[in-house]
Amino acid sequence: MRKREKEEWEGLSDTPEEFETAIKNAISTNEQIFFDKLRFKILHETAASNDVLMNESDNEDGIFILRVGTDDFLIGKNLSKPEEKSVPQEYAGIFLALEQDMYRYLSRHITLQGWLRERDYMGIRYDANNDYN
Repeated sequence: MRKREKEEWEGLSDTPEEFETAIKNAISTNEQIFFDKLRFKILHETAASNDVLMNESDNEDGIFILRVGTDDFLIGKNLSKPEEKSVPQEYAGIFLALEQDMYRYLSRHITLQGWLRERDYMGIRYDANNDYN
């Protein structure tokens, strides 16, 4: 890896090797696109005003996924009843977020990656970065 490329990854939670492995081992074209586009976003786009990767209205489970700053991810659920409580969780890096059990939001044990794979990444947005809209 060239020095400039290495410098681009300094201070980030995820590594270029993790992205290369994820892209190489993707189980679908949509999963490959997800990791490829996300790698580009992390390296080249800020998200100070949040990058909405998935809006809660884009899936039947009401899950939202936001990229915050450069490489932090906020996962949560929109609740329809005011008495229900759900605290979004923030993770340093997409690979840590993908490992998280979604039980608190879905009432079943499945990782975020497993849930996204079930959907074949349907509902993921690549054009909803509030810094640029």
